[in-house]
Amino acid sequence: MNFMTRKKFLKLGLASGAVLTVPQFLQYCSSVETRKYYERKDPLDPTFLSGSESPILKAIRIGISAPNPHNIQPWKFKILSEDSALLYVDDTRLLKETDPPFRQVHIGQGTFLEVLSLGASRFGYKAEISLFPEGKYTTKDVGKKPIAKIILKKQDAILVEPISLFISERATKRSIYEGEDLTEQDFSAIRKDANIRYSELGFIPKSQSETLRKQVVSAMNVETYTYPKYEESRIWFRYNDSEMEKFKDGISMRGFGVSGLRNFVARNFFLTPGKEIWHSDDNKKGGMDIFASQVESSKGFAFIKTSKNEPLDWVQAGRDYARLHLSVTKNGFALHPLSQILQEFPEMKELRTQFESSLKPGEKIQMLVRLGRSDYRFFSPRRDVQDFILR
Repeated sequence: MNFMTRKKFLKLGLASGAVLTVPQFLQYCSSVETRKYYERKDPLDPTFLSGSESPILKAIRIGISAPNPHNIQPWKFKILSEDSALLYVDDTRLLKETDPPFRQVHIGQGTFLEVLSLGASRFGYKAEISLFPEGKYTTKDVGKKPIAKIILKKQDAILVEPISLFISERATKRSIYEGEDLTEQDFSAIRKDANIRYSELGFIPKSQSETLRKQVVSAMNVETYTYPKYEESRIWFRYNDSEMEKFKDGISMRGFGVSGLRNFVARNFFLTPGKEIWHSDDNKKGGMDIFASQVESSKGFAFIKTSKNEPLDWVQAGRDYARLHLSVTKNGFALHPLSQILQEFPEMKELRTQFESSLKPGEKIQMLVRLGRSDYRFFSPRRDVQDFILR
């Protein structure tokens, strides 16, 4: 995004009549903003969990707090009973340009299922999940065949995993990371708590990541300067508080880890709706500068790898990714997915092939994330549960 110098900002402010009072200035200079009314509500709010809503709707409400690509929230549900439902991909919410095989959207199905399962245990239910209950599933079946059948069963004594206690606090943090690099011991604790079940989890220390850092910045550059791909991000971008309240989805400056004065200046003076500004050289350069700074501040990297690359692997990798993210949160760290270099559109092929050159035939790195420490807080919005229900 296009940020200006202090001198230019003050000059523009005087010319436009935009005057900040001292309290406003102090507010906008703050690096951490207060929680906004449109941000995700606590999915484990005790008042909600003790309410009269059916068990399956409570579980779905918890599940939709899961991480998902571009916060498109690509889920829809057919309610079968008070304790069961079918999960489908919402085929009106796809990233067709940057995720042409729909791999990422299926990872998002897996994150939902794992957060639902962990969350259901918090109010006394075990989630029995059957994947692809109607048999063979291909990407031609997206939105038509269910991803999973979910049945909740009440249990008097149920194991509550420690990472489930961090569902409320889990958030993707794209901000600048502070503090020391993650050590092997730090990651060992993360690995132990995550206890992933379907994938291979790997760690790359900051000291061994010079090439990787250059690759992921180059990948973001490819996405940014490939018009249809960057246009897709514009469609899902929410420019201000009123848009975030209206749509309750998508990406935003605050979601990008930009807050305080920089956020205020960008959304009030520069980043206004429309293709022209979004695709301007200044805007793209500003966005790249922010991303490069974020990557450089990383304190380590992690990846999730599978031995195959089919829809089943995508969903299961998503379940593991949710567990990794919750474990990272439990251990006091921050996480930011770096999905660009893994994407399968043609313009990314060369970089992706270089990055994945050490893989065996059939293997796939499903998720790559940067790790660090950050006090930044932003809980991306979620739509109302009823908006996900098939009628």
